[in-house]
Amino acid sequence: MHKTVKIPLKDFQQWMQQLLLDPYQQTGVNPNDLLSNATNAASIEDVICHSEKLSAQEHLGIYQRSYIARLRNCMSQQFSALEYALGEAIFCAFADDYLASRPSHHYNLSFLGAHFADYLENNRPDAEETVKEDWIDFIIELARFEYAIGVLFDTKAEEDYQLATFETPEEQLKIVPIFSLFTFKFPVRKYYSEFKNGKNPALPLEKESYSVVLRHQFKLSIYDLHKEQYDFLSLLKEHNDIATAKDLFQTHYTKNDMQFEPIWSNWKERWIAANFFRV
Repeated sequence: MHKTVKIPLKDFQQWMQQLLLDPYQQTGVNPNDLLSNATNAASIEDVICHSEKLSAQEHLGIYQRSYIARLRNCMSQQFSALEYALGEAIFCAFADDYLASRPSHHYNLSFLGAHFADYLENNRPDAEETVKEDWIDFIIELARFEYAIGVLFDTKAEEDYQLATFETPEEQLKIVPIFSLFTFKFPVRKYYSEFKNGKNPALPLEKESYSVVLRHQFKLSIYDLHKEQYDFLSLLKEHNDIATAKDLFQTHYTKNDMQFEPIWSNWKERWIAANFFRV
């Protein structure tokens, strides 16, 4: 017969979460310490009922394995390219440790991997080495990019707008609501796209890359950029005005003998066709 144990709801939730996400106490937190406000000392047997065939601990073990598997599967879906790059075993080891050390406090599991890239940065295996491993930098960049892709897809934004056409006056061009620029030390976009297209990309060598991700009618599009294009679009996104962006770009980013108007005309035509601009 179970003894009567009164546990504040908040303490019980923290206790259960700790048992589920850190069954081997890798984080150094003892779940029983979270029940310090209980009226009587509590144990697993005081909270979880046993059955004829299974003890309370065995019942908990089933729940632990299924819960962690569910969260791990969510991480795998959010970071599918990263899982491929690391290999399933290494990815799962990092994911399990991340979930134990940074348990989710949000009801929506789409936020589960929000801090995963920071976790990888803070727990990189070469942290104590003078010379860092390049592939680890790529892994961290890929993690940031994959999570950002998910955020951009789910972000609430205006969708009922009119796209610019080739006849739209230049001063009326505005960037579409979902529009995010990225710069990396590695060709992250290329690796990500090759993986998503069913190819088996190898870990790339370091090569600076620039890209833009935009969304129109809930469809994401990703485009590579040259550095000059990235710089111009960064100015345009900051100031939201074509004339201002062109003036600043020509002042700070072009050589005196460079004719920017023909270049801009070419960019504008390509970007209007790719749905970069709204009216």
